[in-house]
Amino acid sequence: MSFHEKSAWIMGLLLSLTGYWYLSRVWAMSEAMGETAPPVIGLIAFATVMLVAGAVISHIIIAVSNPEEAEAEEDERDKQVLRQAGNVSGYVLGFGIFAGLWQYYFLRDGNLLFHICVGSLIASQVAEYALTIFYYRRGV
Repeated sequence: MSFHEKSAWIMGLLLSLTGYWYLSRVWAMSEAMGETAPPVIGLIAFATVMLVAGAVISHIIIAVSNPEEAEAEEDERDKQVLRQAGNVSGYVLGFGIFAGLWQYYFLRDGNLLFHICVGSLIASQVAEYALTIFYYRRGV
């Protein structure tokens, strides 16, 4: 398994867990308030710090376990895999943002628009990591 594939597994897992935690907190706050909760900077900051800390620690571990692989240059296969995964994940992001804009047009809920945009960013990145793994496994 290449360094990029290991990184995609770790980051996909970390982002899925962090995203689930964040969105479940927003959902719980919204239910308690009876309306969509506004953005809470403390919640966003904590989720970001936890994600960054997890990414740094996990990447140090996989780099130390195989330093030659971590320092290797990207070859053409790596570039193609990352390019294709990024391209498709862009469509996921675009769809989510478009859905959020339509929601705002009909419901005029700016807080929900914010959370849909954050959820779209999370979904887009998870899709990119999942597709990176898929393309590596498929042998692109």
